Amino acid sequence: MNPEIFGNGSTGGRARLLRIENLNYHIDGVPILKDISFEADKKEFIGLIGPNGAGKTTLLKCINGINKGTGCIELDGTDIRTLNNRQIASKIAMLHQDTTVTFPFTVMDIVLTGRYHKLGRFRPETTEDYAVARRCMEYTDTLKLENRLINTLSGGERQRALFARVLAQETDLILLDEPSASLDIAYEEQLFKYARELSDNGKAVIAAVHDLKTAVRYCTRLIMMKEGRIIADGSPESVITRENLRSSYGVDAIVYRNRVTGLVDFHISGGSRSRKDLSVHVIGGGGSACGVIRQLFEAGCRITAGVFPHGDSDLSCADIFGIRALACRPFSEIDDNSLKENIELVKAADMTILCDMPFGLQNIRNLEAAAYASELIIIEDTDPRNRDFTGGKALELYNGLKKRAVVVDSARLHEVI
Repeated sequence: MNPEIFGNGSTGGRARLLRIENLNYHIDGVPILKDISFEADKKEFIGLIGPNGAGKTTLLKCINGINKGTGCIELDGTDIRTLNNRQIASKIAMLHQDTTVTFPFTVMDIVLTGRYHKLGRFRPETTEDYAVARRCMEYTDTLKLENRLINTLSGGERQRALFARVLAQETDLILLDEPSASLDIAYEEQLFKYARELSDNGKAVIAAVHDLKTAVRYCTRLIMMKEGRIIADGSPESVITRENLRSSYGVDAIVYRNRVTGLVDFHISGGSRSRKDLSVHVIGGGGSACGVIRQLFEAGCRITAGVFPHGDSDLSCADIFGIRALACRPFSEIDDNSLKENIELVKAADMTILCDMPFGLQNIRNLEAAAYASELIIIEDTDPRNRDFTGGKALELYNGLKKRAVVVDSARLHEVI
């Protein structure tokens, strides 16, 4: 990694790198941006999020001077309206969503256009300009393409070449408009890693991001927009909330902290089916119930679950979806009180689902509780003989339950709920 690509993040006592106050923008009298105000500085990676039509791209174009709005946009304390295009290009670089290039220029020629603001009229590129271009191309894995014509590249290759052009401008502020639109998943991850790395090393990056989970993973700050207004601004944890997602996107979501990544995560609930009249009790363990609980939740069912040992992933899943679940001590048999509560929940449910779970002496009493179901569904994806660790005792109970149950594999569960 060459630090010359990034510069340093020192701000000293100077003004904010970017200050926007009361920005408004209209097209044919129709308001597109409404009273936008925020500040940004080096070492921030800001994700602009919101549904289509929220104004994300329009805002980026206002910052870059393409769109002329009313209000204040300052770069390093200077009103952007007092700067010419060359001066703006020395301060801001923008990667547009549309990567179409019709002229047959080589990749090197395209990347070198990022240096134009540093050149005088008719001044040819210098050895330094070529060195910067090659350094940026090497960073974006496009140096091997330097002699290829830009209009012969795939969408992903072209996007990465244009990103190298952005870096070649050597600006403190980088704007990205849906930067992964033309990329496959591997290069999408890489581009956002680049952007986060740039901000960590002293740049300010503002990106319009379509994928919320990508925004959470890489951005240090999120600005959520709706109908041209900012409705939330802050850390991903403070912006990605159930209320904000409902307000901006019109969806009902469960928001939680992902135990694997440690990041805020969400699951969008609802669906075409609605079974709010159906109450279902789920018996599982060892991760066997997670997919079932999710499917029932999406169908709108009223759900209870248990008995799970503390620390079991099924118990965590139940907590995420906000359903009542019975829990017991880990590595211990289900106690009498837990068994009694489990039986009560089984009796109260319209349907009980017994998941494809392993059976041990600790959880065998879950099979006893299942016997009280008014309607029993057994999910059988694997041979129960390979899941019995009780010397046949659990298998005997299980086979007894099968005589009066509907047995399906998990792929067909939707057919019986």
